[in-house]
Amino acid sequence: MNYLRRGMEYDLWANQQWLECLIRTNANEGDRKIFQHILASQKAWVLRCHGINPTEIPQPELTHESLLEINKMWLDLIDGRDIEDIIPYKRYNGDPNEMTISFMIQHVINHGTYHRGDLRGLRRARGDDDFPDTDIAVYAFLVGGAKAL
Repeated sequence: MNYLRRGMEYDLWANQQWLECLIRTNANEGDRKIFQHILASQKAWVLRCHGINPTEIPQPELTHESLLEINKMWLDLIDGRDIEDIIPYKRYNGDPNEMTISFMIQHVINHGTYHRGDLRGLRRARGDDDFPDTDIAVYAFLVGGAKAL
């Protein structure tokens, strides 16, 4: 299996776990903003891969449908393009840059993991232990990529 495809499938699973948690626990505005930031970044990067340079940060809805839509855009890109293509893009401030699709995908996966860790740390600091364990090792056990001996 393509490593980046698996990474995006893991990312979807982890985001779904956190979205369920945020809904179930009626999360505060700060937690929702962090999660919104994860999705906004994913949407902005995939739009850049399609030649669209957002001048404002996208605001995807915090819904399961939105998670699936963004993830499908990434999987379609992985399946349909040479992931080593170099994509020119502009940052929100207009500065031009370029990056390969593969590095964009890796960035999106790492960025999501980083900020889900933020959410976990913030909740734990508030004394709230009601959050999902979205470590990739947990996902590996769920999908058959690991087993206890």
